[in-house]
Amino acid sequence: MNKARKIDILYKRAKGQQYNATQSELEELYKYKVDFNEGDFYTTRENITKYVTAVDNGSRLPFYDWCMNNKLADKRRKGSNEAAISGRNKEKAMSAIFIGWITWGMAVYWLFNEKLSVGVCAIIGAGISYALVRTSRKTAPFSVIVLPLLLLVLFGR
Repeated sequence: MNKARKIDILYKRAKGQQYNATQSELEELYKYKVDFNEGDFYTTRENITKYVTAVDNGSRLPFYDWCMNNKLADKRRKGSNEAAISGRNKEKAMSAIFIGWITWGMAVYWLFNEKLSVGVCAIIGAGISYALVRTSRKTAPFSVIVLPLLLLVLFGR
């Protein structure tokens, strides 16, 4: 399948439109993590083209996270400029750090059987939550709040 066909199918998938694709084409598109009905804020043909190139060069991020990390959106929409997206990224990262230092910090503290200091565990927890949010923003509530609490229940005393 050529690149133009990939972009067309992925664009239609992201917009929630119907598209015709064979089973072999769908298997080839499996590595491109573009959700159905991704929304209009990030979905442009230009962004899809850049994303396909990035995935072909080794990126493994989903489309939404890739757009947020590269500060790309539909320029016709309000709040889609680079400064607004950068501010939104900073806001999400700081909230993940503030939640993660306590949840992941406690999980790390108990996972290491209280051998690390509380401060070190808090810093490690903040780093873990920041990394998880940067790689998968859509699952952030689960990975920053629910997952460490599950680990606390399983490994806590």
